[in-house]
Amino acid sequence: MKNEAILSGYIRYRPVNKTYYLMVNSRRLCVSLVKQQVPKVIIEREKEFFIVKKNKNGNVLKPRNKELVTCISGNRLLREEEKEKLTGEDTKYSFPVKIKILPKDFGIDKYDLYPDEDAARLGRALSKRGIIIPSRIMTPKAFPHDLEFMKENYRIVVEITQTKPSEQNNLNFRHQPSGGSVRAHIFDIYRRCVNAALSEKNDIIGFVILHENWQKHNHIAKLVPELKKVKCYILFTDFTELWEEKSTNQMLERLQDE
Repeated sequence: MKNEAILSGYIRYRPVNKTYYLMVNSRRLCVSLVKQQVPKVIIEREKEFFIVKKNKNGNVLKPRNKELVTCISGNRLLREEEKEKLTGEDTKYSFPVKIKILPKDFGIDKYDLYPDEDAARLGRALSKRGIIIPSRIMTPKAFPHDLEFMKENYRIVVEITQTKPSEQNNLNFRHQPSGGSVRAHIFDIYRRCVNAALSEKNDIIGFVILHENWQKHNHIAKLVPELKKVKCYILFTDFTELWEEKSTNQMLERLQDE
């Protein structure tokens, strides 16, 4: 499916009413649907994926706090071994699955489903410039960074933090709360780039997007030329209007030089 989004979820069985349910994990989708009339959907299966399609003749897709729930036909959608698994108490009557949806069916795009607003804005800006962002919705549990995509033969990994330097300058030193937090974001991406370089694959390019005021701090500024040696780049921005478009331009310029 074009423009699909892939979410995590699970199948649950309730012995009391002998009913199978599909649970979709997405707080952001819940928030979007609360503002709409509760939709009805049908569920189809494509190998390991359960596909949610809006259909007025289907079952209600009910939003809860962090997940959405709908009834499914176990006989039609589940394999015999899966149904057996669901009846075992040691499985807690559930097992994890991957779910596909078409966000436009629900009046949103896939970036509305990103739990990180900065990653959503940057992903949307990159896609407008022809970058293909994976359908898998990137969540803190699923990914160790904010955004990831492929560009030619490189895996591009991105970390974004809007943290500004503290007004108390001593907190911005490298081993203090503000400075240490920003350096942690940097070194998470740097380690991935170093590992790629040591393995001789050199197939990862990293970007860390920071508030521009960190340029004034020597322990951050000195990292810029060092990190470039392993294809890890620090980009600075003001995080005001259209910061994501400016950062996209910077990233694409860097990638063009590789």
